[in-house]
Amino acid sequence: MPVTARRTSLSRAVTQLSSTDRPPGRTLAKHRRPSKSSSAPRAAAAVLSVGLAVGGGAALSISTTPATASATTMTAAQQRGHMSIPSRPLLRLGDSGPTVKYVQRALHLGPDGYFGSSTVRVLKKFQTSWGLKATGYTDKKTWGRLTWAAKHKVLYGNHAAASGTTTFRAKVLREAAKLKGTPYRYGGTTTRGFDCSGYTGYVYKKAGHKLPRTSRQQYSATKHISRKAAKPGDLVFFRSGGGGVYHVGIYAGGNMLWHASKPGRPVAKAKIWTSSVAFGRI
Repeated sequence: MPVTARRTSLSRAVTQLSSTDRPPGRTLAKHRRPSKSSSAPRAAAAVLSVGLAVGGGAALSISTTPATASATTMTAAQQRGHMSIPSRPLLRLGDSGPTVKYVQRALHLGPDGYFGSSTVRVLKKFQTSWGLKATGYTDKKTWGRLTWAAKHKVLYGNHAAASGTTTFRAKVLREAAKLKGTPYRYGGTTTRGFDCSGYTGYVYKKAGHKLPRTSRQQYSATKHISRKAAKPGDLVFFRSGGGGVYHVGIYAGGNMLWHASKPGRPVAKAKIWTSSVAFGRI
């Protein structure tokens, strides 16, 4: 087909499309122009399709490839929150990551992994209770106390009040753990060997408070508290059927105690094996 005939056929096809597609009874307003953003591309597409059909050309397909998202990099706050615990990173307000979760678990907070204002507040209480500067961030000294407290289950999160009593019980637990493995010795009150009350008396003296010599005397010298109110570092007394006290140890939390039990068994941490116990606090 000659080129002139193709152009004439193409013109007629476009004219027919524009005239037959218009709804009957309606005319185009002379003062309105077709939108460049919608009408022009559609008309061009129609012409291209018709032209290809008339000329027998092959269909064209044009596609765009979406831009590949660039890999995200961690911020400085996220990098600190992902550092290892042995490295004792300086974590502070705004940091996030698994190491922040460790700190929150040690403080008995909900471990969401974000070092927010609640973490700062409880950490300051923790630092004050240990005689550290209440900075609200994890410096080297705070890490040392924090890992020790987490291991020995001394801290109960926001129940750790900044008071001398809390600090005293923490000292008691430290001194009690130092004597692990010391042999039992009837009547013993030194590191050569302890009996039950000799052990508790020695530990409390090291922590800053002197106790009477025997378990019965120690029971009389303490304020009696319920099992629910007992905190690690308090004294736990074992009672016979008649109500008398026959053994004493240092409550370690979680139904555990430190004690010098009997001949042949050194100072150790053990389970409380009976419900016939009472708790005392200095």
